[in-house]
Amino acid sequence: MNIEETRTLADERIFAKLNDSPFFQTYRKAFMDATGMGLSIIPADDDVQSDGGLFHQSEFCAKLNMNAGGSCAQCQHHRRMLKRELSDRIVTKTCFAGMRESLIPIRSGDRTFAYLITGEVFTTEPGQMPEVLRESFDELPVEAGERKELKELWQVGRVMTKAQYEGTITLLAAFALQVSELLNRLLIEENNAEPEVVMKAKRYVNAHLEDKISLESVARHVGVSPYYFCKIFKQSAGMTLTEFVNRRRIEWAKRRLLNPQERVTEVAFDVGFQSISQFNRSFLKYVGQSPTRFRDHQARAKLTNIPAA
Repeated sequence: MNIEETRTLADERIFAKLNDSPFFQTYRKAFMDATGMGLSIIPADDDVQSDGGLFHQSEFCAKLNMNAGGSCAQCQHHRRMLKRELSDRIVTKTCFAGMRESLIPIRSGDRTFAYLITGEVFTTEPGQMPEVLRESFDELPVEAGERKELKELWQVGRVMTKAQYEGTITLLAAFALQVSELLNRLLIEENNAEPEVVMKAKRYVNAHLEDKISLESVARHVGVSPYYFCKIFKQSAGMTLTEFVNRRRIEWAKRRLLNPQERVTEVAFDVGFQSISQFNRSFLKYVGQSPTRFRDHQARAKLTNIPAA
């Protein structure tokens, strides 16, 4: 088995644990009961060729996909278009049936591991049926009675105001951060086979991120020579100690920057960077944008993740 296959199997195990966790399932039920929207989690590398067992809160969508032989081609296309626009931000789109759906990324470091995906709802009254939807009905190999039932289900679909929808997406964005924390713990558990020296070093780093951390000090803490520690850490973690420290500091900084009252300069020094230029270079390297742009992006996402009607 090659490295890529091993990683895929590990990712599948971690995703299953994430999806089946009491933490996620409890929140999912509470969210659905409170909002009337569906909520699922899907792997980031899922190509959305089918619904993959996704929960359809909308009776219309559930029946449409059932009558389409397992998955409606329009739904597949809509979800692929959603994912093509994703990076590290929330994306909301209106599907061919006039319903809104959002994907919210769940990330570990600079990697998007999975997405939260909402159920389908209207943010305006259904009104007149879109032409593309009527054409989809005409193409379905169903009896006239079933086609009539589909149209009736569409007309009585769940309707939320735009403000209500925006509020639910803001709640999900906050929840996604918590799910990311759970994901990181699961990743650590998955990597428990790594040497005790490396695990001990990572715990030390996580506890002293705001301090000056050197290879020599960490090697001394775990009781091995700097040369041996440098070699075994890179073999196990796949990165140097410096890179690991900087990645952890940037993750901490990202959470701090979500607070608009925090100054970028203060955040940089509080999380352990020795200069603003070093902080900015590391942030750009691991996040893909400057700290200020990241903060502005997150603020805009809360306000503009709903496209104009």
